[in-house]
Amino acid sequence: MRRAERFLFPAATAEQLAALRIGLCAILAGRLAFGPYTELADQPRELFRPISFMELLPSMPSKPVVVALQGLGVLAAVLAVLGLRTRLVLPLAWACAIFLNGMLTSTGKVVHNDLVLLLCLVPLLVAPSADAWSLDARGAGRTRSGSSRLYGWPLRTAAIVVAGAYFFAGLAKLVSSGPAWVTSDNLRWALYASGDSDLAVFIADRPWLAHALAAGTLLLELGFPLVLLRPRAAWVFVPGTVLLHLGIWLAMGLDYSAQAATAVVVFTNWLLVVAAVRRQVPASAAAGPG
Repeated sequence: MRRAERFLFPAATAEQLAALRIGLCAILAGRLAFGPYTELADQPRELFRPISFMELLPSMPSKPVVVALQGLGVLAAVLAVLGLRTRLVLPLAWACAIFLNGMLTSTGKVVHNDLVLLLCLVPLLVAPSADAWSLDARGAGRTRSGSSRLYGWPLRTAAIVVAGAYFFAGLAKLVSSGPAWVTSDNLRWALYASGDSDLAVFIADRPWLAHALAAGTLLLELGFPLVLLRPRAAWVFVPGTVLLHLGIWLAMGLDYSAQAATAVVVFTNWLLVVAAVRRQVPASAAAGPG
């Protein structure tokens, strides 16, 4: 039990948690700013297929309401990045995103492109993520030093969410199709049906390549939880997922950039990145213009 407790509630610094806040809220701001929400506003009632809390509405909300929620969400997310009134603006940005994504998933198809991002943000709604690298902390004149489990558990929770998302996606493939998901022509037909992408046709026309990519996808998804036990494995699995989502987008036009970016933010050691940048900046200044 003690080992499980140390795993679930590791010690971390305020700066590590702040980096997670900044990264995830920056992704959220981008998604809210460029999401296709206004295209769904004023949609005919006959096309409205609500699920979950959207069943409380008789139809899609009007365009002015959508624009207002989108603008409010973007502003709140940007303020959360800056760490200004974080306890208020971060839940506000999250709530706007939940509602707007509820619109996307009320069109007859469950849309989960932003699901991992939104789930990783849940711990930050209550965690002290603005104790460092924030205007809140600077305005209060407070500094946090040392490590604490108070900062570690949201980081671990986000890591488990990302790893679980990939693992259960792979497990679902095995449960529904078994080895046939790799050995059959399932992926080839999906690529053919996805459109006229040159990349999709190139892969589908070569059965050996389609089977290899299917096997690689399955291994990547099922093996992703290794990063929780062996952090160095993130050097393999995180770039692998980025390439996976890039390939899916190029071949099938499915945008999972938010999920890929979330994995990068969650599993990158941002303290090392910041330290490297700080060393590089004085070195560049000392070198001079020549």
